Amino acid sequence: MQIELAIDFVDIVVFIIAIFYALLVIGAGELARRKLKLGPNFTRKIVHLFAGGAIWTVPFYTHPWVAVLVALIFVIVLGLATGEKVGKYFSALARPEDLEQGSVRGPFWYAVSITVITAIFTFGNLVQFYFIGAAGIHIMMLGDGLSAPIGMKYGQNHMYTIFGSKRSIHGCAALFIFGFLGAVMAMLFFGAIAPGARYLAPGGQILWTYILALSLIGAGSATLIELFSPKGTDNVTVPFLSTAIMWLAFFSGLFFL
Repeated sequence: MQIELAIDFVDIVVFIIAIFYALLVIGAGELARRKLKLGPNFTRKIVHLFAGGAIWTVPFYTHPWVAVLVALIFVIVLGLATGEKVGKYFSALARPEDLEQGSVRGPFWYAVSITVITAIFTFGNLVQFYFIGAAGIHIMMLGDGLSAPIGMKYGQNHMYTIFGSKRSIHGCAALFIFGFLGAVMAMLFFGAIAPGARYLAPGGQILWTYILALSLIGAGSATLIELFSPKGTDNVTVPFLSTAIMWLAFFSGLFFL
C-alpha cells in the first residue's frame, strides 16, 4: 500500500512540474508581448519552441500515461477558447488571423499532436520507443518553429506559394537543420540518457550512428512534408508523418538492434 501511494505521489509531483513548466513558457510569451511590446509572431514562437518541452518529464513518471493528461488539458482549454477569450487570454499564442476568427487553431493542433503521439507510445506500452515520437515532436517544435521566422527574414526574395502557404529555400533549410538537431536531442535523451532508456545505449554505449541516421531521415522527411502541407496543417502533418516514417525506418531492419 505504501509503495502504491509513493508511486501516485511521484506521478502527481511530475505532473505538477510539467503543468508549471508549460504555464511558465506561456506566461513568458505573454510577458514579452505586454511588457517588452514584442509582436505576437515573436511571442507565439517562444511558446512553439519551448512549450512542448514538457514532454521531457515523461521518463520520470511511474505511470508514463499520466503525461498525456498534461497535453490533454491544453487541448481542452485551447479548444474551448473562442471569440473574445482568444484576444483576452491567448494573445501570446494567436496569429493575427486567429484573433479575427476567434480561435487558436495552430496551438490547438500543436497540443493535439503532442497528446496523440504521447498517448500512442504510453498507453500502447511502447514507452521504451518514445524517443521516436519525441523526435517527431521536437522536429515540429524546433524545425517547424524556426522555419517560418528564418524564411520570412532571409528568404523574402526566394518565396514560393505551395498549397496556399509561402515557402522559401531558407525556411526549408532551417526546418531541416533545426529539425535534425531537435531529433538528435530528443533521441539522445529519451533513447540513451533518461531513466530506463536503453535502446539507443545498450550496455551504456550510445549508438550515435543510429541517432544521427534516424534524425536525418526524420528531418529530411519533415522538410518535404512541410513543403507540401496545406496551409495551417503542418502542426499535424509534420510530427505525425515524420514519426511514422522514423518508426518504419527503425523497424524495417535498417535499424535492427
